[in-house]
Amino acid sequence: MRRTLMRTIQLHIRSSLPSNFHPLWDLARNVWWSWNSSAINLFRRINPQEYEASGPCPLKLLNTLPSSTWESLKEDNGFLEHLNEVYKEFLDYLETGINKVTEYKNTNTIAYFSMEFGLHESIPLYSGGLGVLSGDHLKTASDLSLPMVGVGLFYSEGYFRQSLNKEGWQLENYDTNDPFYLPMQLLVESSNKPILVDVEIARTKIYFQIWKLNVGRIPLYLMDTNVPENSPENKLITSRLYSGGQELRIQQEIILGIGGTKALQKIQINPAVFHLNEGHSAFLTLERISQFIKKGLNWQEALIAIKGTQVFTVHTPVPAGNDAFPVQMLSHYMGDLYKNYGIPDNEFYNLGRSPENHSEFSMPIFALRTSGHRNGVSQLHKKVSKKIWKPLWPNLLDNEVPINGITNGVHTRTWLCNELVELFDFYLGKGWDAKLNESLIWKRVENIPNTEIWNMHMTRKSRLLSSISKSNLDPEYLTIGFARRFASYKRGNLIFRDIERLKKLMQNKDRPIQLIISGKSHPADNLGKEIIQSVVQSIQKENLNSNILFLENYDMQIAHKLVRGIDVWLNTPIRPLEASATSGMKVAMNGGLNFSILDGWWDEAYQPDLGWSIGSREMIANEKLRDDRDSQSLYDTLEYEIIPLYYSNKVPNEWIEKMKKSISILTPRFSANRMLMDYINKSYLPAAKFHEKWSIHSSEQIEELKNHINNVQKLREQWNQIEVTRAELKPADTVSVGETVTLQVEILSPFPEEWIEVNLVLANTENNNSYIMNKDIIMPCVEKESGKKYIYVSELETTNPEIRTYTIRVCPNPSLFPEHLDLNLVAR
Repeated sequence: MRRTLMRTIQLHIRSSLPSNFHPLWDLARNVWWSWNSSAINLFRRINPQEYEASGPCPLKLLNTLPSSTWESLKEDNGFLEHLNEVYKEFLDYLETGINKVTEYKNTNTIAYFSMEFGLHESIPLYSGGLGVLSGDHLKTASDLSLPMVGVGLFYSEGYFRQSLNKEGWQLENYDTNDPFYLPMQLLVESSNKPILVDVEIARTKIYFQIWKLNVGRIPLYLMDTNVPENSPENKLITSRLYSGGQELRIQQEIILGIGGTKALQKIQINPAVFHLNEGHSAFLTLERISQFIKKGLNWQEALIAIKGTQVFTVHTPVPAGNDAFPVQMLSHYMGDLYKNYGIPDNEFYNLGRSPENHSEFSMPIFALRTSGHRNGVSQLHKKVSKKIWKPLWPNLLDNEVPINGITNGVHTRTWLCNELVELFDFYLGKGWDAKLNESLIWKRVENIPNTEIWNMHMTRKSRLLSSISKSNLDPEYLTIGFARRFASYKRGNLIFRDIERLKKLMQNKDRPIQLIISGKSHPADNLGKEIIQSVVQSIQKENLNSNILFLENYDMQIAHKLVRGIDVWLNTPIRPLEASATSGMKVAMNGGLNFSILDGWWDEAYQPDLGWSIGSREMIANEKLRDDRDSQSLYDTLEYEIIPLYYSNKVPNEWIEKMKKSISILTPRFSANRMLMDYINKSYLPAAKFHEKWSIHSSEQIEELKNHINNVQKLREQWNQIEVTRAELKPADTVSVGETVTLQVEILSPFPEEWIEVNLVLANTENNNSYIMNKDIIMPCVEKESGKKYIYVSELETTNPEIRTYTIRVCPNPSLFPEHLDLNLVAR
């Protein structure tokens, strides 16, 4: 019997637009349109119904409308004028972009690696907060003209689309992402064939192609293993986000880290700084080490050379959110890869092992050990991270652990409603969005008449509720929103803990309240799915369908509607497990008020005149007591504070004053502009300067780096010889207010004086030998004696009657040894 071989090919036929409409293609292929209201209105104007049906996705809209649409628009002079205005604004944005951060050099490109990017709901390459943060990061870098490129994966099926069955159980469905309809361009060789890059996984070459997606001025490069050169199984490596278990995850992370770095080399982008958003991309360290090995360094020297240029943002403190692979699995998929880089296997594994567990390789630990700049995503999360990861720095006190705090922020123009943009243009002055960090401008929000703010808000709320099919919710009622990933620590069912009290509050005829809930659970998180199910079943069982809605398939589109139209935003995590949470920031800028556990960003943002807190900062170990306390606080605050304030008047002026204060204080403070400036000052600039010093271009630089590494080795070998031999207060250790006290410290050290730094720390002792660092004084060396003896002196003012505790701390001089804290070398 003769066998017939069949093969299918696809022919894509693009729409043919009249020549004067061609700028629409340029606009649709850059997601700049997604944060420009005039551009959004332009595409909506073409055909409002088809625009929404397309995703909304402008490129899909352009490619699916019939020719008759364009023929009729040719006669619409208003549309052509609108198009020309938007296109001119777009070109001005791209062409006149200059680095607004003048101290950061345009030559020092930053490569920003992330597992997911949330740019717009029509580009489903994200699951939730991590991805949306990544998208906001790139958009803000574009606004600031910061030299940055993004690196991620292209998921042909993206993240799942959620639906619920009759029992309220989450079902996952996957849709195909067709690049033809997405604003991406495949990178090709001169022969028009796709550029291919390969990585070795489990001793097999895996090939991937590269897509380029423009985010304003920032290119985002996405890797895709769905190419003919791969086996059917390996084509699927990048098919879905966060599914398929650990074995698929480790392959994706090899592609992201090692593959992403090789891809940048292939397209001749040589970043000065590498930013790892979470530990998923940490394998990039290996490829970077190989580049320095080729220049004549061994792997330990190469690690020091790259470490100072790597920035790592650690996210969730929840163990399930931190990837850790069995060493045996890692060995299988990495094969001899690390050996090819000259790294002995045990030393490589040790970079990712915790002191307590040698059987697993932790990606966050690997990233922490190989990055010189690290940060948590809120100030509370910084403290939590220091405690969690302190075992990696056993000789340091909690507060000395080298993890910074850079609180997340959100991209203002992406999340702010159009009505408020217009109000801000009028009352704050046009160009306010270029001055997001200037608090004086934001005080002008107080000048907006209460009735204007309130009418705007009620319009947004009505639009939100009317967009929900089968909704019986009333825009006059107090409306609370709760939307986020359903994980057990977020306690999505806390508000249902006392169902009778909740019903009583909701069904009060004079002062009713209503609740909109939305959120997905990870496909493998059955506990999270059970919480969703319990919420849905509680609504059904208690006949609360007219008071509570659960919106399926939470995504950026639903998020946009909720944060712009909700009265109160509810957040109920177990403190301190919420690293940051950015949705409340988006609500605040739109005039909604936050009602949250004092966790993540709200722990540092909360003031009584900006919103409400649930519970306190007290930690209660007993789960039942903790949840009882928090739910009681939730109900009490609702009943006695929030509801009465909302219903105090037809135009509730006290409520509106709270809205205005929340907008004026929280919008600039939690903008992504402020976040990027923090990254620039705390991480990117120091990393770029390190790159400039050690970016080996000559044999002299190689020799200088090797000398530096030898000095680091001497520090390690002889540090125990440092001794604080005398500390004396003169004239005495008890004095009166106003007297000047001199502290003299004698130190024995085997090192040159400039190698070490002596700090005087004013500290309050806490439990577990940790300290609250209040002030850090660098003591000058005033005398050198024979035998490597040094005398340091500081004068202390005495302005108040008190008892002070000083700690004398000796560490390597950070100006000579930027990696000083990583060395775990501190003497006291």
